[in-house]
Amino acid sequence: MNVSAWGWHGLCFRAMNTQVEIQLYSDTQDPRLEDIHRMFLKAEKRLTRFDLSSELWQLNRSAGRPRQVSPLLFDAVEMAVSAASATQGLFDPTLLRVMEAIGYDRSFEQIRPDQPEAGLPAPFRPGSYAHIQLNRFRREVYLPAGVQLDLGGIGKGWTVDRAADWLAGTGPFLINAGGDLYAYGAPPDQSGWSIGLVDPWQPERDMTRLRVRQRAVATSTISRRRWQRGGRPMHHLIDPRTGQPAETDCVSVTVVAHRVTLAEVYAKTALILGTQAGRDWLNRLPEVEGLLVTNDGQAVMTHGFSDYVEVTNDHSIALQSHTPPPGGHDAFQYRHDRRYPDRIAFAGPGSG
Repeated sequence: MNVSAWGWHGLCFRAMNTQVEIQLYSDTQDPRLEDIHRMFLKAEKRLTRFDLSSELWQLNRSAGRPRQVSPLLFDAVEMAVSAASATQGLFDPTLLRVMEAIGYDRSFEQIRPDQPEAGLPAPFRPGSYAHIQLNRFRREVYLPAGVQLDLGGIGKGWTVDRAADWLAGTGPFLINAGGDLYAYGAPPDQSGWSIGLVDPWQPERDMTRLRVRQRAVATSTISRRRWQRGGRPMHHLIDPRTGQPAETDCVSVTVVAHRVTLAEVYAKTALILGTQAGRDWLNRLPEVEGLLVTNDGQAVMTHGFSDYVEVTNDHSIALQSHTPPPGGHDAFQYRHDRRYPDRIAFAGPGSG
């Protein structure tokens, strides 16, 4: 094959309330780019909680009785329940009513920045995810009465993983969905993809850059999706232990892992745990590294995160030792890899 025929092909579109960008280095304009576009739109249509015609909305409406769902929705629910179990409920997809009670009851751009105090609080039952029943043979999901799902915390990363599986082997590519991304192979003459991490305090600049290949990167932050409710500050990251927006000394957490779903879930969990417990929890997970930015502007890395760092600018990177928090990730990672075999372990033609 003539190497000179290789070149960059890209696609940019909006889905799941974010900008999705794909860059692919290959020998042809691969039709799979448009397949991925359709994949995102289909996942959004089925998994959104804001559309009364979505399959997720219909599932939530049927709580209290089993409902047969599409393979796409079943897999997403199974992954979300597995993630909740692996994090001992710190990632919890059953907090929809809590989200609505604090004012996140519509797509974020439609939320009023200052809302009146709500009436009665939503009933809060921690650990409801453990009572969801899944029947893969019948493709049925049973939500206990009163339990409703919000898959916004996992659906985007889960879709990026599916898209990455679809493109694996074609050549180096980067799929970036609003900062949750997968980097495959490396651009020509490069050792990996150069990824900028936005400074949560100064969004117009990068606080550091990473060099990654065959890795997922996801960031969870409470610096952006914020509003007022009855004069009280609110954000979208709920602590399932309290049913309230998480009180944490972290403003953002970035995680590098081998799948985007894992990175997304672990970043949210570490952010809720806070700097000390979150860093040590990430340190206990195999092949997972993280960068935690505190609310006083410090950046704290896990033991191996510096292996990915390209530029640190003027930020202080502090390696600290803290008490170990609760663990548990093997079952979640196993379930993820069982459902979606890791085809991303090899590099395709021209992958550098």
